[in-house]
Amino acid sequence: MNIFALLSFISFILFLQAGVFVLYKNSRIKLHWVFSLLSFLFGLYAITYYLFFEAKTLEEVYLYDRIASPAWSFFPVVSVWFTILLTRNRSKVIRAIIFFFLLPVATFSVYTVFTDLESVKLFYMENGNWFFTPHEHTFEYMLFVIYLMVSVLIMYFVLIGWYYSVETRRQKIQANIMLLSLTVFFILSFLTNLILPVIQTDIIPAIAPVNALFLVGGMFITLMFEPRQDIAPIMIYNLISRYVKEFVFFLDKDGKILSANQYTLNHLKFNNYDLQKKDPVYIFSNFDKILENIRRMGKRTNTSLMRMDLINRDNQFTPVLMSIIKVDDPNKKLVGYTLVCTNYSQKLQLKEEIAERVRTEKNLYQIRKELEFLVKKRTYELQEANQRLEQEVVERKRAEQQIKSDLDQKIELVQEVHHRVKNNIQMIISLINMLCSHPVIDNHTSDRLRDIAEKVRYISRIHEDFYSSPNLSKISFAPYLKKSIGELYSNYGKKAEIIFKLNISDEYLDINQAIPLGIIFNELLINSMKYAFVHESESDEKSVIRIEFYKRSGKVSLVVNDNGVGLPAGFHPARSGNVGLKLVRILIKDHLRGIIESNVNYGTRIKVTFDENVNT
Repeated sequence: MNIFALLSFISFILFLQAGVFVLYKNSRIKLHWVFSLLSFLFGLYAITYYLFFEAKTLEEVYLYDRIASPAWSFFPVVSVWFTILLTRNRSKVIRAIIFFFLLPVATFSVYTVFTDLESVKLFYMENGNWFFTPHEHTFEYMLFVIYLMVSVLIMYFVLIGWYYSVETRRQKIQANIMLLSLTVFFILSFLTNLILPVIQTDIIPAIAPVNALFLVGGMFITLMFEPRQDIAPIMIYNLISRYVKEFVFFLDKDGKILSANQYTLNHLKFNNYDLQKKDPVYIFSNFDKILENIRRMGKRTNTSLMRMDLINRDNQFTPVLMSIIKVDDPNKKLVGYTLVCTNYSQKLQLKEEIAERVRTEKNLYQIRKELEFLVKKRTYELQEANQRLEQEVVERKRAEQQIKSDLDQKIELVQEVHHRVKNNIQMIISLINMLCSHPVIDNHTSDRLRDIAEKVRYISRIHEDFYSSPNLSKISFAPYLKKSIGELYSNYGKKAEIIFKLNISDEYLDINQAIPLGIIFNELLINSMKYAFVHESESDEKSVIRIEFYKRSGKVSLVVNDNGVGLPAGFHPARSGNVGLKLVRILIKDHLRGIIESNVNYGTRIKVTFDENVNT
């Protein structure tokens, strides 16, 4: 195998491994992607030149060089891109050169190679190897040489600037490695791919893929030695000054205020210049305590927390917890102190809230105890009241039972009295009937006695009707009137056809009112049926008796009105010799304390009126 073909194949293997390894190590970094792209371009360059050196015909040589053209056309611009990412260069000029010159020229070179490679290179074989001679006077060749030189100059410019701007030793080593690898690659490639082909010295053929091992190797080593993102002291200071939400003061070794972070300046309402001129005793409520703690620090790097108040421009106090931290330089020499203060007002407020909550809980506990006591007391009172109520219920039931028993006894007694009264009335009626049959009693007297017996009988009937009522205090009088009309008509009204017209309201009377009024009604109705229709009327007018019973404005009225012959002229119930009417007058006057009115126009109309609340 041709030695140059072997070197190209080995280069291909190394390029492929480097690209894959870097991606495997960290595929999220853009710089690693660019390095892998550059490695794969040089890998393409190397494998095609391996075939190039093994080619037997000129046509194969031109074919493999065309395949390699994207690699040797674009690797300069990709190398510049890698250098910019590595050094974090943000030059807009360099970026403009890349996008408006390097990329267009690389694209144009690929186009030229695929369309007219012979105008750029002429290949020939010498000593078993393929060489080329460039058309140095053609525009395409000169443009490509300028493109290479500009790329190299940009890389040198960026790397040298990076070398002088970095602060860490590690980054300077990286810059040196990149500069050395770029220099070796540039010298070897300039010699083998430009100088020797131009002077047509057939010693070493174009071996740019092999030379690229130095450049890619330097880049690989630089990536492997990529430093940690060290945080510089100035970065720490800026972070504290801008973003820390605590009070931070920087003092010199004599205790003078040098500066403070932005949070402190905003809260104290000072700018940094005014704070430096301000006497610390007007900023800290007890600056002597701070100085005393500084003197006692000794070899300690920080103090324990202490209570302090910060005073702002408006003379307002903010309670803080302060810690003093000693600040040394790299040579362990004291340069000053840092005061870190935590706002204590929120903690004080929280303590007050906790204390208030504890007091509230104690009050609630006391209130709960009082409520429990009140509930127990009220429960005991309710139990006692319930017991008393139960006792009262028992006593009331006992009293009700006693009342019921007494009532039953009274009812039995009333019934017994009623029965005896009834018996006595029957005895009276029997005695009167015996008198009627006595030989010494004439017929007129006997008729009068029978009339008296009849009156006693219907008095007994009224007494029996009312005392058999379920409620003796209130007697429904209307049913009695209707019942009496039927019974009296059966006994006294058969001689004439009488029409009864009733206007009776359903009213209740006391039994002491109901009995006399019932007797009065019987007497009036009997008189109407006996005497009102004794002569047969020549007209077609029928015999009518109108009965009215009602209450109005606290007055009870009973009216018996017939259309019979009427009463004699000048008749007055008080002066009448009729026994029944005398009885009526006595009952109205003495028992009902009412009045009786009579009217004899077109028959007889008698009206009895009394007060419903009369005390009988």
